[in-house]
Amino acid sequence: MKVENPRGHILIIDDDPSILTSYGRFLTKAGFDVAKVSNSEEALRRAEAQHFDLVFSDIAMPEIDGLTLLRRIHQESPELPVVMMLDALDNRLLRDAAEAGALESLVKPIDAKLLAEVAAYGVRLNRTHRKPLDTGRVYRQAAEVNSVAATKAKNEFGRLLEEVNEKGVLFITKHDTAKAVLLSVNEYTALSRATEAKLDTLSSEFDAMLARMQTPKARAVMKALFAAPSQELGEAAVAAAQTRG
Repeated sequence: MKVENPRGHILIIDDDPSILTSYGRFLTKAGFDVAKVSNSEEALRRAEAQHFDLVFSDIAMPEIDGLTLLRRIHQESPELPVVMMLDALDNRLLRDAAEAGALESLVKPIDAKLLAEVAAYGVRLNRTHRKPLDTGRVYRQAAEVNSVAATKAKNEFGRLLEEVNEKGVLFITKHDTAKAVLLSVNEYTALSRATEAKLDTLSSEFDAMLARMQTPKARAVMKALFAAPSQELGEAAVAAAQTRG
């Protein structure tokens, strides 16, 4: 039965005819438009060809198991909520379903009230996040845009590297303030060697100063200073200060 102004479009997938009949009736009475299929291949064709807000799927389908079916549905429509239905409580299946992207997992039998509540939640979630276009198509278009953007970024980075190789140095600025500097390998090597040369010069100067301090005259002066009484050292310091002043 077709529902006018439905609360949402729902696909039920189960190989048990009684489940399709009873759950379809529950959801139709709750105001949803319901489509029912009994095999996985038909379910994939319907999910690809028609718009649905939510899918209820048995996890133990014969041709294609429910988890594989869930993954294949999400390949085409990544944001389409899928609720898995289990015949018995199984923690491993619950974990696997959650990892595969199931919105929820419910254990049969599912009463009419809970079924309607989960359906309303899934439809609301889907319509909140979905733009008014086919979800899978929007997702694929976004992936293509990201791919183009990445390519442009790669090309721009390559252009900057070429400019660095030509000019040696490139300043990256935000407004008028430098934020970063790109150096070519040659420029970096030149700067490194310049620093090494300065260090070598400083080291040589320090060695020369130490050599001057090791002369006999310098050693005699240092020895006299260490041997002098504190009063004489103080007077010498005052005299030196007055001379500099």
